[in-house]
Order: sequence, then C-alpha cells, then structure tokens
Amino acid sequence: MNEVRRPGRPRDAARDEAILDAAREVLLRDGYAGLSMEKVAAAAGVGKPTLYRRWSSKAALVGDAVLHSFLTAAPGIRLPGRPSTDSSAQQLTAWFRAYATSVGDPRHAAMILALTAAAAESPHDAESLYRDHTRAQHEAVASCLRAGVTSGEFRADVDVEAVADALIGSVLYQLLTRTSSASLHRTEHLLVILLAGLRTPDH
Repeated sequence: MNEVRRPGRPRDAARDEAILDAAREVLLRDGYAGLSMEKVAAAAGVGKPTLYRRWSSKAALVGDAVLHSFLTAAPGIRLPGRPSTDSSAQQLTAWFRAYATSVGDPRHAAMILALTAAAAESPHDAESLYRDHTRAQHEAVASCLRAGVTSGEFRADVDVEAVADALIGSVLYQLLTRTSSASLHRTEHLLVILLAGLRTPDH
C-alpha cells in the first residue's frame, strides 16, 4: 500500500475499511475514469487529506480497494509460499481454487475489470497497480514453486515465472473473455495438468 503517514499517528483500521468500501462503490458505479479522491472522500465521510495520508494516488487506492474486494470474496485465503505443513502443490491448489472462485463473485469480477481498465488507461498507473496489487500474488506463487523445486517436489528445470503467469493469467483471461462462469472447472483442469508436469517422478 502506498501511503504517507504522519509520524506517531496510528492507523484506524475501521476507517481504512470504510474508505476502501467507499472506493469500491464509487468504482463500481462510475468506473475508473469517473473515480476521484473527492468522490471517495465524500462517500466515506472523510476529508480528502485523510485519503492522501493513506494513499498517495488514485491508482494506489484502487489497487488496495481491489485487494480488499478479493479478500472479501475469498475470506480466509492464504497466499502460497508462507510457512506451512502443506506441500507446495497443496498450497498452490488451495490458493488457486480460492482465486478462481473469487472471480466468480460478480462484484469482485467488476472490480478486476475496473483495475484492467485503469492499467490500460495509463502506463504509470499500470506500473503502480502491478506493484501494489498483482505483484504480491505473483511473487507468492513463484516463491511457492521455488520451495517445491528446493524440496524436490517439483522438477529443477521449472520456469517458475512462466508457471505463475499461466496460473494467474488463465483466470484473468476467462474473466476478460466473459467465460468466467466456467472458470472453476477450467482452472481446476489447468491446475491438474500443470502440477502433473511440474512434479518429479517420485511425487
């Protein structure tokens, strides 16, 4: 999250959530082009300086609003690659199912489409949105894959970046092509194929 905070001033989690909820409503109603910090501040009942103390730009606020929407659509989700007793394949499967399911939530799907529109509108915003939203998931998936390689669960020649791109991109592609109603079935099939190709013979 990009934020400018005054030293010693604690964050108010409830206020942050109210602002993110307001940003989501404005984004769903007016789209990225119609969203402004002024509109979000008014919808959340706070002053515009309050927003800028937390988010340095509209793109940063939208990135966090989409992440907040994702966590709402997939409560309890854990990013893969964190300390766990589960295998890398089990972590990837749990995350991927939750990720695909979240896209089936119409409101979250609309948020992702708004995020895509924001990235297409401005190269600068695209970089900010990737840095503040997409990169964390991509790096978590890649980290989980690397852990699987290190443990011997996955083949040593795995291109972890390409696999992470395939997993994340396949769900977004289905959303952008309006086939997200079949998302869970298709992503499950893709995951089975990928994991079969990644595993070493003794796994």
